[in-house]
Amino acid sequence: NPVAMANESNNNTLQREEKISFYTQYRFPFPLTYNGYVSMNMRTSRNDKFLPQEATGVLWTSKYANLSVDAMSDMFELQTENKLMFNKTWDDVHTLIATGLFRTEQQQNFSYSSSTSGNASPNLSDPVVGSVVAGIGSGLSEVRSVSSIGQAVYTYDNRYVFKGTLNMEGNSAMGKSNRFGTFPSFGVAWNVQEEPFMENQNWLDEGKVRVSLGWSGNAPSGASLYLGAYQSLGTYMNMAAIYPVRIQLDKLKWETSREWNYGVDLSMLDHKLNFTLDYYDKYTYDLLLNNVYIPVTTGYTTIKYFNSGEMSNKGFEFRTDYELFKDKDWRVALNFNVSRNINRVEKIPDNLTQDNYSFGNGNYAIRIVEGDPIGSFYGYRYKGVYQNTEDTYALDASGNIMRDYLGNIITMKNGTIPVYPGDAKYQDINHDGVINEYDIVYLGNSNPILIGGGGFSAKYKQFTLTTFFYGRYGQKIINSARMSLENMYGTSNQSTAVLKRWRSEGDNTDIPRALYGLGYNYLGSDRFVEDASFVRLKTLSLTYTVPGKFCKRIGINNLNLFCTGYDLFTWTNYTGQDPEVSLPSSATSLVKDGATTPCSKRVSLGFNLNF
Repeated sequence: NPVAMANESNNNTLQREEKISFYTQYRFPFPLTYNGYVSMNMRTSRNDKFLPQEATGVLWTSKYANLSVDAMSDMFELQTENKLMFNKTWDDVHTLIATGLFRTEQQQNFSYSSSTSGNASPNLSDPVVGSVVAGIGSGLSEVRSVSSIGQAVYTYDNRYVFKGTLNMEGNSAMGKSNRFGTFPSFGVAWNVQEEPFMENQNWLDEGKVRVSLGWSGNAPSGASLYLGAYQSLGTYMNMAAIYPVRIQLDKLKWETSREWNYGVDLSMLDHKLNFTLDYYDKYTYDLLLNNVYIPVTTGYTTIKYFNSGEMSNKGFEFRTDYELFKDKDWRVALNFNVSRNINRVEKIPDNLTQDNYSFGNGNYAIRIVEGDPIGSFYGYRYKGVYQNTEDTYALDASGNIMRDYLGNIITMKNGTIPVYPGDAKYQDINHDGVINEYDIVYLGNSNPILIGGGGFSAKYKQFTLTTFFYGRYGQKIINSARMSLENMYGTSNQSTAVLKRWRSEGDNTDIPRALYGLGYNYLGSDRFVEDASFVRLKTLSLTYTVPGKFCKRIGINNLNLFCTGYDLFTWTNYTGQDPEVSLPSSATSLVKDGATTPCSKRVSLGFNLNF
């Protein structure tokens, strides 16, 4: 009952937050500077909710009858940083910048919640006569991290730059044996425009070539994950009992990445044309896998984290901007960026379990395969529709009709069910006459081939027009919404596409016949894997800057008026509502479009005023 929900329910949250920061700087008589700060953040949140029985219509015995929830959380965060920097130049040729940095971070969290049902009213939500405690719980955690960084940058004659960094990190989520990790990095750069042979070259304003190699670490998130944990079992033989629920992880290691980077920076035509190109090669080992299944003979079903597996990421990033035209009244500039990332599983984790695929409509296999990227799709190759009885005959690898030991023709099966004309046709990979998990193949992956954006800005006197386009090319996604609207399996609404379904021999269609609650006409296949490439106009903005003379006349510094449109147009061949779906979040997640509401077209009007 929406009226009762609006009038009788409540869901109120009161949050208070205080932030305090102290900064200090001291310059020594010699070329040494100290900078430091201490920052504290305190946040308290209180939430109370009441779900009235009039709104839900449940029985008075239900746990949702006049349900009341009281919850609070308290967070305290402390951050500190101390930095020493040495900066000196000798003979206008040698320059040394050395930095020492020490950071700490500490965060404490406390939470409490309780819920009761059968309350007389929102104002009587405590466990009094007539109310029942539906749930109660609390939590307390503390996380600490520390990092110490030393860096030295040496420059010779503004031409050659050498850089070295040593980073040492510690995290309270790690066990005592591997609590600290050490990660070095090195880099060199060459400023080509400073070379003597470039003195008479006026076309190059700046040219830099960069090469670097570095290691970085990643620790698991959470509080003291290396510790074993216990949970109440209730009573055992009339006594209170506990049992272990989390295994102790003394040998857990940092996830480590090694990365090469090669870069070029160019600036030409009096800084009007600029290019930046980077190529990277990143290799990650000792991957931190979350909630890993282990044999139940150990006494546990999962462990929180496990180090295993190796993965690589290679790609490039390119950026450019060009001032096309500029005079007293006009300025027109262009900008563009594009990137490409190639992800690859180099080594399968040692404890990797087989995919838990079960044969059935709509199911795709989730696999991690050496040589394939994370976010890959595995399923069946869709071949259309069986047109007639002869088309349903099973064929061997040579294309000959298969027969059983009695000489009878073998008919194809989808799972255990023989197919008939009008049924979905899938490729029989192993030529055994049965479509099952042995016919699953790689169908592509959800990683875009290219991601890019760009736009232009045009200024005429006080008016400025700016645009920004964003797009992806070559991203594959599972259109599960289309699957639901074309399966013709149940009583749910279907799209008009099913009007082209197969009805009789000779129908030119790739949509199977309608089968209510029967058959396997929508197995997870490339039929529903679509190219979600798109280009979207993310922003279009027009700004007017009020002339300075007028601003002074009315006693203000400056005034800008603007009108900005967001997500106004999208160009794509994708059949779903919105091609901009999320990229894969983990190794075991499939990128599916379940008819997510597309982004809204928005227009914003406003002004910026300084006085």
